[in-house]
Amino acid sequence: MLRSLVGSEMCIRDRYGVTTSDMLHSLLTLVFAVAVAADVPTTEISPGVHMPMVNFGICNHTLWLQSGGRGLDTALVYGDAAQAEVGSAISASGLPRSSVFVTTKIPCCPSLQWEAYNNNSNATCATVPSNSSADIAHDLRTLGLEYVDLMLMHWPCDRFEDTLATYQVMEGMVAAGQARAIGVSNFNAPLIDRLVRHARVKPAVNQCGLSVADHTMTPEWGRDDATVEMCKRHNVTFQAYSPLGGWALGGTGHVLNDPSVKTIAAAHNKSSAQVALKWLVQQGIVVVTSSDKLAYDVSDQQLWDFTLTEGEMARLAAVK
Repeated sequence: MLRSLVGSEMCIRDRYGVTTSDMLHSLLTLVFAVAVAADVPTTEISPGVHMPMVNFGICNHTLWLQSGGRGLDTALVYGDAAQAEVGSAISASGLPRSSVFVTTKIPCCPSLQWEAYNNNSNATCATVPSNSSADIAHDLRTLGLEYVDLMLMHWPCDRFEDTLATYQVMEGMVAAGQARAIGVSNFNAPLIDRLVRHARVKPAVNQCGLSVADHTMTPEWGRDDATVEMCKRHNVTFQAYSPLGGWALGGTGHVLNDPSVKTIAAAHNKSSAQVALKWLVQQGIVVVTSSDKLAYDVSDQQLWDFTLTEGEMARLAAVK
């Protein structure tokens, strides 16, 4: 499986981060989810385009919408079934299309470096150029949508010229009304800086892996503080996938069972997952998480009734 598939926690949070009492409390709050959904915290990623601060990746999108969540994240490489499930979840929800924020992604090929990073060097993307226009059409058709709120380039091509060519096709989506905003994923600090200087439509978002204990280890793919700072310099919203550690740290337990995370969680009467997510959103970083449990979905959105102190933020930043 491609590491790029892990735009979330891969539904593996069992036994971590939420206690039995937390789960009962979260289930009770579901009664109020629909009313609360109108007040989902957002950030403006492009003029007039507001993205939820907490979004949902792989797993049950229907459950996420029922919990009050409104941001859905998917990608072409996740497969047609996964994309179609997102479209079906929106249709079945009865919600106005305008109230759900949909992010999807198309690849940039050839990208031997990305395939090698994913231990998948024989994959087609290693050598065969993308047909970005066809990928976009397939994405929209499979989702069953006329437009998406955000289209991302899932990873860069090996050559900047190919990366820019793919991005220019995406720029056409904005003019055609097929995307309200466009951006990138897995772009490091130098690459996002270079793209901004060449783009006609500035990337609205750069989605990279980032979490407590994982914000210094993989700078080549933007999983570092330097990329966060470069995005701030260019007013590009940074979005974190695997915000609870995920595959990069061998599972979410590394973060959720960390003594510092657990101590701070106890001090606020919150779960470890809520504290780990709060560390990101308090920095203005949008997150995309996931689970297969309603209690986790509700809990992940209950981040706005507490604030971490400067000391707690620094302590979490020091977790290894």
